[in-house]
Amino acid sequence: MLHPSGQGVITVVVPEGRDAILPCSLSTKLSLQHEVFDWKKDGQKEVFLYSARDEYNNGRPGQDEQFKGRVSHFPEELTLGNASIVIRNTKLVDSGNYSCIFPHLQPKEQSFNIKLIVGAAPKPFVGILNITEDGALLKCEVPGAFPKPSVEWKDSDGNILPAEEPCVSYRGDHYYVTLLITVTKTDTNVFRCVATQQEISHVTDDEIYVPHCGKISSSVLILVVIFQVLKRLCLIVVFSTVL
Repeated sequence: MLHPSGQGVITVVVPEGRDAILPCSLSTKLSLQHEVFDWKKDGQKEVFLYSARDEYNNGRPGQDEQFKGRVSHFPEELTLGNASIVIRNTKLVDSGNYSCIFPHLQPKEQSFNIKLIVGAAPKPFVGILNITEDGALLKCEVPGAFPKPSVEWKDSDGNILPAEEPCVSYRGDHYYVTLLITVTKTDTNVFRCVATQQEISHVTDDEIYVPHCGKISSSVLILVVIFQVLKRLCLIVVFSTVL
């Protein structure tokens, strides 16, 4: 059951590219087969309209181009008062505030509010840029995230380490974050980069072992860099396979 507008908002969170179900059901379970319900985004864009078995997917005009061919309802659930919809292959631009409106219900119109958050949550990539007698310069990259993540370096005990100011760019509706840090020798020489997106309750990380925080031969450094490149390529292949 949903809360009517003014009493609460339902939040739906999905990864980019997945299908999103936006719930909307009447507590009375009134059959909607001969009723009207209208879905709008941000109070303006026409997402989906059902009117006594007439709908956008049956050729009815008026649906916003953003949603054409991507939105459907649950016909078998109409008799149970279910006006929920599915948005397929979600995009970042689908994020926003949606309203499910029953304009002709008696004694008065009813509406329900749903907030959709479409997120992109890539895993960070970490690597060694340089190792000197003073320590090791590490780099963490978070490519193509949304919403904007907070990025931190931590040691093996989970303590947050002081790092440089993050470099943040915004391209194609995605955030790209790079965070550098210089570390010195610890008991484990293991360091972890953590990316947190509070809006979608998502945390992901990557860790790296620094073989020496001090003098190191160029050949060893080259091997470490090669290992990091191969690790990154492997992650990209696995990620592409999953998609």
